Amino acid sequence: MTCYFVEGVGLTCVLVDGLRGPQVTFEGMRLIGRVPSELDREIETYLELHDLDLRYSSTADVSGNDCGFERGAQRAGDVVVSWAVFANPEGIAYTLYDVIPREVWLHR
Repeated sequence: MTCYFVEGVGLTCVLVDGLRGPQVTFEGMRLIGRVPSELDREIETYLELHDLDLRYSSTADVSGNDCGFERGAQRAGDVVVSWAVFANPEGIAYTLYDVIPREVWLHR
């Protein structure tokens, strides 16, 4: 895990690596180390069942505005696995995406 802090604000987000974990769940879905397309289907189903907005990140990963995390993917040898970053923009930014440092999106 990598934690990001902003001076005067404190902890702003936490990146959980897809290879090293730890395993994190959201509403019963395992988020870390998964085949991204399988996890995307679970996230889409969750969002639909709870009447929440579906959104795609700049890297075409599925997420929801009200879930508190973004999903990404990284290589694991010859396959790709999911990672997740958790953030709370409250009081410092408008969206989750605005709080997440650029280097997180480059996490591979």
